[in-house]
Amino acid sequence: MNKSIFWVMLFGVVGLLSSCSSGLEDTSKRYIENENKVIQYGKANNLTLTKEANSGAYYTVTTPNASGRSAKETELVKFFYTYRKLDGTLLDSTTTVPLGFTYFTYNSIYSIAAALLKEGEKGIIIFPETSQYTEPTILSIQLISTRNETEQIGEFVQSKFAGLNVNSTSTGLQYVITKSNSTGELVKAGQTVTVAYTGNLLFKTRKRDLNGFYIYNEQFDTGSLSFVIGQGSVVPGFEESVSKLKVGDKGNFVFPSSLGYSKNGSLNNLNVYVIPPYSPLNFEIEVTAVK
Repeated sequence: MNKSIFWVMLFGVVGLLSSCSSGLEDTSKRYIENENKVIQYGKANNLTLTKEANSGAYYTVTTPNASGRSAKETELVKFFYTYRKLDGTLLDSTTTVPLGFTYFTYNSIYSIAAALLKEGEKGIIIFPETSQYTEPTILSIQLISTRNETEQIGEFVQSKFAGLNVNSTSTGLQYVITKSNSTGELVKAGQTVTVAYTGNLLFKTRKRDLNGFYIYNEQFDTGSLSFVIGQGSVVPGFEESVSKLKVGDKGNFVFPSSLGYSKNGSLNNLNVYVIPPYSPLNFEIEVTAVK
């Protein structure tokens, strides 16, 4: 997607052309007033602000890192941030866990931050308006890291599988057998297999618990499942993982998004990503029955 089109889609910044519509005139006037507020805020706080041409956001890099790595499309980018109104009212923030998201795969103010900052840099980004707020808002943000899928999987394997016998396949699947049943029946194509599983991302995401409080964890699903091997009813990486197990075996598996949900990700019924696009996945799987 053309980046200029992306920013226009994201913010719907109203041009300053004259219009016969009073609604557009009011919006244009408001936007000009908001820009003036941003400029005055910058002066009052000794910020040297630059206007980003495509989004209309104003920004400054407060802690530069000239040798830092720039994020590339589809990489996992992690941030610490606070998001406020100009009067200081807190709108959102991270805590001890950074925000992780796949760069440039869906509309987000954090995509602008990823475009403007390098790894290790801190910055301030002020938006005259966004699709959510019709008044200026300010994002104070630090880009912690940016990793492609190969790097994410490599770091996961190094951390979680350290000292273990790691198996690899030509498709990109990597795994360890954590419990082996030497007398168990090997899973074969055409059989119905029942498994207990837990599915995880390779980074913590923020979600609300049943009481409405934010929690951070990697897990996106857990439970039991029966399916026929070889019919393509589950993602390829999951089926390949199960095929490496016998009844009674347990294993820990990690595979790239090409074996998972690829560029589409997986949305819940609220149209929120449970699995973001281009996310490698980790599954802990136990085969409980085959027939």
